[in-house]
Amino acid sequence: MKSDQTEIVRSLLQDFQDGYIARDVDQLDAFMDLFDPGEVELIGIGAMERAGEEWFVGIDAVRDIIAGDWTYWGDVKIDVTGAEIRVLGQTAWFSTTGAVAQTAQFETSLPFFIEKMTAILNDEGQDNQTRLLEATHFGLRRYRESQIEIGHPWPFTLTGVLTQLDGAWRFRLLHFAMPVD
Repeated sequence: MKSDQTEIVRSLLQDFQDGYIARDVDQLDAFMDLFDPGEVELIGIGAMERAGEEWFVGIDAVRDIIAGDWTYWGDVKIDVTGAEIRVLGQTAWFSTTGAVAQTAQFETSLPFFIEKMTAILNDEGQDNQTRLLEATHFGLRRYRESQIEIGHPWPFTLTGVLTQLDGAWRFRLLHFAMPVD
C-alpha cells in the first residue's frame, strides 16, 4: 500500500509533467514553486562536470534551463504513474522513464544551437581539449537529431530527490539521462 506522502510526491511529479506539457513561459515563475529556492540542482543529459555545461546549480540556473526546455526541447512525457517513489522522513526520491519528441523542424532551433555551441567554445574556464570535446559532443548530438523525423521519441530516465520545506515537498535535485547512441 502506498503512503499518503508517496502520493503527495507523485502529485508533485505530475505537476512537473503538467508544466512540461503546457510549456507556458508566462507560468514559469509559478512553476518554480516546485523547487527548493535555496538548494536546487538540475543535471541535464549532456552534463560532464558540476556547474559546467548542462549541470545547473541554483534556482536562477534551473529556471533558465527550464525556460530553454519549454522553448526548444519538444514534447516531454514522463511516466508519472510508473515512477518508483520512496519516502524516508522529510526526504523522498524517485526514478522513472520518459521520452522527449522533437516538435519543430531542426532549422527552427538552429540559431539556439549555434549560440550554445559558441558559448561552449568560448568558455575560458575550460581547457581547449575540454571545450573541443564538449562542442563536438553537442554538435554531433544536434546533427543526429536533425536526421530524425519530427515526433521521434528519444527515451530518457529521470531521477530526483525532494525534501520538505515548511511542510511542503520541493525538488532539490533532478537528473535527466539519455542512453548513449
